[in-house]
Amino acid sequence: MKIALSQMQVIPGSPEKNLATIKDTIAQAKQNNVDLLILPELCISGYMLSDMWLVPSFVEEMHGYNEVMREASDGIAIAYGNIVLDKQINTRLNDSAHHPNKDGRVRMYNAVCVVQNQQWVKRAKHSQYLPDGIQPKTLLPNYRFFDDQRYFFSLNDVALDMGVSIEDLAQPLLLEHNGKQVKIGFQVCEDLWCKDYRKDGKALNMSRYLINNGAELLINISASPWTNQKHDARDRRIEFLAQDVDQFVPFYYVNNVGPQNNGKNIITFDGGTTVYNAQGMPVQCSQKSFAPDLMFVEHEQLPQQKAVRSEPGKIEQKYQAIQSGLRYIKDMLGFEDDPKFVIGVSGGIDSALVVCLIEQAFGQDNVWALNMPTKYNSSATQNVAKHIADKLGIKHLQIPIQELTDAQMDVFTKLDEALPSPEWMRKLSDENIQAKIRGTSILSNLAGRYGRFFTNNGNKLETALGYATLYGDVGGVIAPIGDLTKAEVFEMARFMNEHIYQDEVIPHSLLPNELFEFGEGDIAPSAELREAQLDPMKFGYHCALLEKFTSFAKTSCEDVMQWYLQGSMEENLGISTALIQRWGVDEPASFVEDLEWFARNIQRNVYKRIQSPPIIVTSPSAYGFDIRESQMPWRTSERFNQLKQQVLKMEKYNPG
Repeated sequence: MKIALSQMQVIPGSPEKNLATIKDTIAQAKQNNVDLLILPELCISGYMLSDMWLVPSFVEEMHGYNEVMREASDGIAIAYGNIVLDKQINTRLNDSAHHPNKDGRVRMYNAVCVVQNQQWVKRAKHSQYLPDGIQPKTLLPNYRFFDDQRYFFSLNDVALDMGVSIEDLAQPLLLEHNGKQVKIGFQVCEDLWCKDYRKDGKALNMSRYLINNGAELLINISASPWTNQKHDARDRRIEFLAQDVDQFVPFYYVNNVGPQNNGKNIITFDGGTTVYNAQGMPVQCSQKSFAPDLMFVEHEQLPQQKAVRSEPGKIEQKYQAIQSGLRYIKDMLGFEDDPKFVIGVSGGIDSALVVCLIEQAFGQDNVWALNMPTKYNSSATQNVAKHIADKLGIKHLQIPIQELTDAQMDVFTKLDEALPSPEWMRKLSDENIQAKIRGTSILSNLAGRYGRFFTNNGNKLETALGYATLYGDVGGVIAPIGDLTKAEVFEMARFMNEHIYQDEVIPHSLLPNELFEFGEGDIAPSAELREAQLDPMKFGYHCALLEKFTSFAKTSCEDVMQWYLQGSMEENLGISTALIQRWGVDEPASFVEDLEWFARNIQRNVYKRIQSPPIIVTSPSAYGFDIRESQMPWRTSERFNQLKQQVLKMEKYNPG
């Protein structure tokens, strides 16, 4: 049996474009004498559509495409992902009972649909509980940015409603091949990530149920987002499945590519389509990441050797994810052509990296670099902005804003005479006037005037600490580096110089040494809103803290203080003793003061993050709808206060 696995790009909310891709793929499969074509999860509609899944007319339209797919299966079998509205459930059950979705609507499955020769395929064991040719997703993820339980009815829900076992519903489907029936077990995405879903003291393992019911091979159709080292994570999951059954069978995994979004996050999909043998070993895989691919497999002649595939380093993978997310903008907005951009380039490292990322995604003709100096901006940073623009071959614009700043300052100086305010508030407001002029008065208006977009250039550390001006640099259509720590910004800048450009496009003067120190003549990070201003973050150290604070299993201040007492900061944060000493947090009082400042600022700036533009996800936990936050005061627990007193009694941090 010849099988084709389509690692297709799925454009969410664009069924016509997706169907055109699918029909081309079907034609190509038929030309290659394919018996079974496998397409990804929700490949017609897209997966991350938020509450579009609650719009009846849209859902009806998506369901209607199942007939289009059935008709397209003449001479071939097709397994694809789509929603199924179970409208005939009362007819099949011969009852008048109420069998709704959990929200009271018509029951809706996120399912693998299987058609062959214009017919819905049958089950190995007939069941009146489900329509022919469909297998609903069993495990509905409800973590990170996944909301499946909000919209869909699972196979497990069906079992509960009908009073039958999930094992009995996990039946293979029967495909005709050379006059014989082949029993194939179908599952959807999360069904293979089953180790942490439990039933009767074991993993709720659809693979085990399907194999026990006679499946000769397994097929998983996915819309599984990229994360760093995702290939390794998938392989380990399949290894678990193989160990959890008495006799495993070949396993076919098909994933989509192309970003999707939930309004606040842009999530990328890398593919990773792979065939595993009966020992759970990967033996054939797509060599394309973040790109479409069509892979052909002779099922009876699977390779015996383990497949060789390279997995780039973390920063290169994050670079690929950001590029994929940026190129998605035209699809996200329904444009036929790539958008044009004007980027505020201050001469600092963040905007330097962003303008390079945008140039790589859209080409030099689609990018302008805009520098907006005041009296506080040094000639060094202004020269850096021009240097980068010249190296990239993009238009360089400079619009000084000192006169606009002075004009606004005059207004508020007069107002202060009648309405006095604390000096620290006036100084902060005076600084932020510059940022607001840049972001709102100049950058956004210039973008609107010339039909261009502008970006948010903030990194994850700035986003966390609120080191940005609302209605100033908190704006734009997208935040390309909003999920990169400052340490990763420096690392990606080096990567681009060395591997993308093979040239010093981003000046070395913007890049620190391994302890994040800047030498004489270098340009340390600064907002340049006042004289001799430097960013208040402890780079490297705060970056490591933030990664722990925002990891999937989130670290608390109490955890960090416990590490400090144990002398295990290096091990737990992945940093050196030298970096701890460089920032002075080996002094217990300084450590506590800094930790409180760090945690307090993260909590007090939730309101800014709520209003920030979409962030491209590059970490296991990104701000947006990945990390869901409520506005509330920062507080300390009793344990925090106890640990604080213990730390303050220390003379010095003692590593190890």
